[in-house]
Amino acid sequence: MRFLFLVAILFAQEGFAQEAATTTTTTTTTTVTQEVTAPAVPGDEEDDAKAVETVTTSTTSIKKERSFPEFEFKSYGYIVFGQKETFKTVQNLEPFVRREMDLAEIAFEGEFILTETSKVEFEVEIEHGGVGTTIEFDPFEEFGEFEQEIEKGGEVVLPEIYYKKTFTKTNTALKVGKFPLFISLGSVLTKPHLYASILPSDVEARMIPLSWTETGVQVEQKYHQFTGRLGLVSGLNSEFFRTYAWVGGGYQRHFETTNADNLATLVSLEYGNLSKGLGAAVSYYFSDTTGNRYKVDKLKDEAHVSLLTVMGSYKWGRFGLAGEVIRGELSNSDKVSAANATLGGLAKPKAFAPLGHKANLESLQVSYDIADSFTFYLKGEHVDTFADVEGNINKNPRYNVNRRSAGFMWQWDTAMFMKAQYAREKTELDGLPETYQANIAFGFDLDSFN
Repeated sequence: MRFLFLVAILFAQEGFAQEAATTTTTTTTTTVTQEVTAPAVPGDEEDDAKAVETVTTSTTSIKKERSFPEFEFKSYGYIVFGQKETFKTVQNLEPFVRREMDLAEIAFEGEFILTETSKVEFEVEIEHGGVGTTIEFDPFEEFGEFEQEIEKGGEVVLPEIYYKKTFTKTNTALKVGKFPLFISLGSVLTKPHLYASILPSDVEARMIPLSWTETGVQVEQKYHQFTGRLGLVSGLNSEFFRTYAWVGGGYQRHFETTNADNLATLVSLEYGNLSKGLGAAVSYYFSDTTGNRYKVDKLKDEAHVSLLTVMGSYKWGRFGLAGEVIRGELSNSDKVSAANATLGGLAKPKAFAPLGHKANLESLQVSYDIADSFTFYLKGEHVDTFADVEGNINKNPRYNVNRRSAGFMWQWDTAMFMKAQYAREKTELDGLPETYQANIAFGFDLDSFN
């Protein structure tokens, strides 16, 4: 309630005043002193003299009135070619090579600028080439049956759409809608030309939602180079926490609506501008997740998720450094695991019900611009979603992963880019061989023109 009261005060101070588009007339007076050669006069001893004349001119410039709403558009996208070693089954740990091609993502970002201080921003993403379903009629199935077919795997999603109001007198901003969470590099660094690797982090998706956005309200306050944020957003659903993604599976995107019985609080303090790759931040996320479950009788205990993140990205000349450290904790993780193990149907986790109590992630990337359009990098990452356990849950070393990678980004025609990376990955599970993965990404990013 205090948070909502604060939002109400901000609107009251602004008085909901609409900033009228203004017409500004500016008059500029310019004084020019120049030497003028006097006309020749017979007998005048000063024939060769030069007269100095002062000329005063006056110009008037008019700043044209802006017409609202204005619309601005950006876009980026890329396709990935990959080759990696994987395994056939748990019983067969002899790696074999799998090659893949993926139209990974095309994003369209738009802004409706309503006034000098307010706008509506949205993004539409087509992932893996989109999705397609159709209904077909089969006359030879019994007495004729209608069947639904999935013709294309993928997603078309609206990951963010929000209204942003800026209160210029106090350097305060208000966001209402669905917006990116300021909790990890994957959700903050969204423009591909701002990081050399194909993804800001290759292991985030094993612990938290990738490119995480949530619906809610957030207040931002700027003070010199610092920006503080306080948000109240929709929480996770522990029903879909799984071993391979820890709390990442609880991101509520499976159903048409989002359960909001448990909301999450997000607090962050940023220095500089991390979304532009020139800043650092510390963030804290906290939420209960039991109230958002559909099977409300299977779990009565609270299941709090807390995440503490320290992250940064900066460049000193041609040298760049980017990294993050995330510490996560899930309370009553053993009870959540037991409740999830009894789910049926599509929600049945099978062998992936056990969950760690604590999870850790570290990532560090060092880059160097060999030329203005060519960047080389080295990156080391570690994630362990069984750093600590509760009750009868045993640690699973398969999810304690070290990953090392190297690669480059080459840019041309301002917006086009090609990225290549080679990675080796090793888990702490005895007998599981180290594997490699090689990828090439080819794409564009219109934000490069700004």
